[in-house]
Amino acid sequence: MKYVDTHAHLNVSQFAADYQAVFDICAEKAVGVINVGTQKETSRRAVELAQSQPNTWAIVGIHPCSVLSADPDDVDTPPAEPELEYALYKELAENEKTVGIGECGFDYCHNSKDTYLQQREVFLAQIALANEVGKPLMLHLRNSPHPGGRDAYDDALDILKTEAKVAGNAHFYAGTTKQAQAFFDMGYTISFTGVITFAKPYKELVEYAPLDLIHAETDSPYVAPVPHRGQRCEPWMVQAVYKKIAEQKQLDEEVVREQLCKNAHTLWKLP
Repeated sequence: MKYVDTHAHLNVSQFAADYQAVFDICAEKAVGVINVGTQKETSRRAVELAQSQPNTWAIVGIHPCSVLSADPDDVDTPPAEPELEYALYKELAENEKTVGIGECGFDYCHNSKDTYLQQREVFLAQIALANEVGKPLMLHLRNSPHPGGRDAYDDALDILKTEAKVAGNAHFYAGTTKQAQAFFDMGYTISFTGVITFAKPYKELVEYAPLDLIHAETDSPYVAPVPHRGQRCEPWMVQAVYKKIAEQKQLDEEVVREQLCKNAHTLWKLP
């Protein structure tokens, strides 16, 4: 295994018809995959895939958007999970191929009303689960596009400082360098997606973050990196993210590849 995509979603419906073909490409390109749950069914599916595929692991939990009421007109949206079914998720979390809890945290992007308290309750429950099973947290943090609202990163940091007894990763990082440093000071890591290959504002963050405290991910099927823009994103495309990190840090690609693989193994305790 030469690369690790630390955050993918081959456990969702976009890959239902051809997931095995995607795994086969990952195997050819020596890419390991961590599939991340967003609610019960995708968490179960992540564990199933981890058990059936080599160099594949699972993270299980409730995405903050899955905490909120589902759109009744959207038949593809699973029912909301306003509370954590602790026993169910604990069983999934204790599987030997499950390496973390999440993706959990705060998302203020799609709701006009203040949903902090709803999301906080489920976030706290997942932190408690992570503490109990001793596995890291996969954080999802996203702010509202409108100025003046709550800050998902600050809200998460405030809670983690007092409640979390485990490390974790802030995936698809889009906070400030000051917030990134707060995560680093707690022993947490941050990760970058294919967005860094086409969005210039991320360059400062990539340059700022220590190489031993970052990861590369795809968040597939979303945000395919250059040169794959316009396609469905797949985990093997993480190679382009590794390459861009090396370019922006002005480091040898092999040095970056080795360190990022080491980072993934260290945080998620991959064999």
